[in-house]
Amino acid sequence: MSEIADNSINNSLDKALGLLKYFTKDNPIRGLSEVARLSSVPKATVYRLFNTFEKNGYLMKVDVSGKQNQYKLGMKFLELGLLVSDSLEIKDIARPFMVELRDSINEDVQLAIRDKDQAIYIEKLTCSHSIRLYTRIGRRARFNAGACPRVLLSFLEDEEINKILKNEQLIKYTDNTIIDKEKLWDKIKESRKNGYAISFGEMEPYTIGIAAPIFDYTGKVIASISAAGPQQRFTDERIKLIVVKVKETAQYISKQLGFRK
Repeated sequence: MSEIADNSINNSLDKALGLLKYFTKDNPIRGLSEVARLSSVPKATVYRLFNTFEKNGYLMKVDVSGKQNQYKLGMKFLELGLLVSDSLEIKDIARPFMVELRDSINEDVQLAIRDKDQAIYIEKLTCSHSIRLYTRIGRRARFNAGACPRVLLSFLEDEEINKILKNEQLIKYTDNTIIDKEKLWDKIKESRKNGYAISFGEMEPYTIGIAAPIFDYTGKVIASISAAGPQQRFTDERIKLIVVKVKETAQYISKQLGFRK
């Protein structure tokens, strides 16, 4: 079915989002009365919707030549736009290297980025084995669980890490998930020293993940790449090989993003 059924649409939200189309490059600032006139939506309704947008950072009220009730798009759109832009760029750059890594070790390869105080998986390549790791694109995880999320946390500044650990509840996904903050700090220091993180069944039982950080041209960690699969395929010797391959791949991608160590 190519079109979404009308009865599946939230009409109030649809009306609210429809008002944003009147903010354009040629008209970045709009007045309350002006939008009500252009949209044929009652002024009182526009007023309530704009107040809600303003409260959540999607609109900003501005003073233009003494005119009241003037609005422009808020910083929330910049934040979301940068997230989309960054994730698309890193995904496009990383994918050829992910393919090479997947083909060389024949394990699932994943790419994750930070979305506020969580990790979100934005790309995954699957291996040819019949037994594979279950991780869907778009899946979110707390920073304390799994190699990919923990690498994103480990290479942040200490102050930012402390803020995250103070404000965020640590979720226990399995018996192996680390929820003790002192133990988590030990893992963070270990990842920084070694340049990678390894997890043993922290998000899914009987799985192993090995992840390394990806840096941009400023030296900021912006993504993590991992190889993961069922623990029976990850012998000690194979883990050593995969660690090398994952770290090399992360370094190649970082170099493409302008990172110079």
